[in-house]
Amino acid sequence: MTDFTVWKTAPFNAVIDHILQRYHHVHRAQLDELVPLAQKVAAVHADTFPAEVAELLAQMQSELLSHMMKEERVLFPMVGQGVGRGAAMPISVMMHEHDEHDKTIARLRELTNNFDIPAGACGSWTRLYRLAEEMVNDLTDHIYLENEVLFPRVLAS
Repeated sequence: MTDFTVWKTAPFNAVIDHILQRYHHVHRAQLDELVPLAQKVAAVHADTFPAEVAELLAQMQSELLSHMMKEERVLFPMVGQGVGRGAAMPISVMMHEHDEHDKTIARLRELTNNFDIPAGACGSWTRLYRLAEEMVNDLTDHIYLENEVLFPRVLAS
């Protein structure tokens, strides 16, 4: 887990800029590579690779892109305008979606045996699990920063 101490007192616009640069842009790039890579591994290793991994990553990409767009177009501008508790409804929606992301992460960890690379896995399969684990760790930190640092501060302002 990343140390989020600096974000507990940073101005909201700095926290949001950090989220956009460190997480939103990174997640888009990660998923752009992960989804086709998972589809490739699923096709080549159909007899041994859990096909649901490719489906979950594609679902995660779709849901996360939608989620981030809502934050970027609705919630973050509201926070920037200083609406405070007026952002309670969109924050509630985002937190519910974070719970859904957590469920998807748990299923992905289960299917991949916590990203344990199987003996004899090819380079693509190895890359897939390493990148998926990195993305999941980033997403977990991203959710924590919003749920435990940014959102409570916004609602208290």
